Amino acid sequence: MKTLKYFSSGFRVASRYFAAGALRLERATTGFATRVLILGVMLLLGSAEVPGGRAMMTEAMRSESDRSYFYYQVRHMPFSEDLLKACLDYEGIKYRDVVLLQSKLETGNYASDIFRNGNNLFGMKYPVQRPTVATGVYKEHAQYAHWSDSVVDYALWQKYYLSRGYRLGSEIDSDFYLVFLNCIPYAEDPRYVPKLLALSQRDLT
Repeated sequence: MKTLKYFSSGFRVASRYFAAGALRLERATTGFATRVLILGVMLLLGSAEVPGGRAMMTEAMRSESDRSYFYYQVRHMPFSEDLLKACLDYEGIKYRDVVLLQSKLETGNYASDIFRNGNNLFGMKYPVQRPTVATGVYKEHAQYAHWSDSVVDYALWQKYYLSRGYRLGSEIDSDFYLVFLNCIPYAEDPRYVPKLLALSQRDLT
């Protein structure tokens, strides 16, 4: 028979795992009551007894469930730069400091229409070749269901260029990434990189 300790432990693990599934269903499901019902059923199923009295998860499953549960929470919280930094870390985005500067420049310090109504943090256009989580187009830019999705899309953008043979170098050398952004080029504005540098100087003062 399950002890209270095993039950609570199994419930915590299972609830995270099934909440991760709820996040995926939430994106495809409308209606608050429906989402709550789905989450409740998943949590109930997650509390079921398993052989040995403890829910078992592989390391990969645990990592994915933690990530999905984090994003589930983020989608119900107001935007903040700290949350953005956490999302960048979860996605393993390289050159986080430069990417953070890009988000500030592209959104006018998180005040632009593209960000507020399109949930686009990085000025991304809707891609035609690489994978994307964008849901459509808003004023000639990619539109996302939530701002955190634009972080996921930036990670996909980095991975796309790495898959094409580009090398991003050591993350210690931010200048290398600035050269990379300039050579692609990332933006149509020829002064994009100088603007990032100027913004970085303001952040330091």
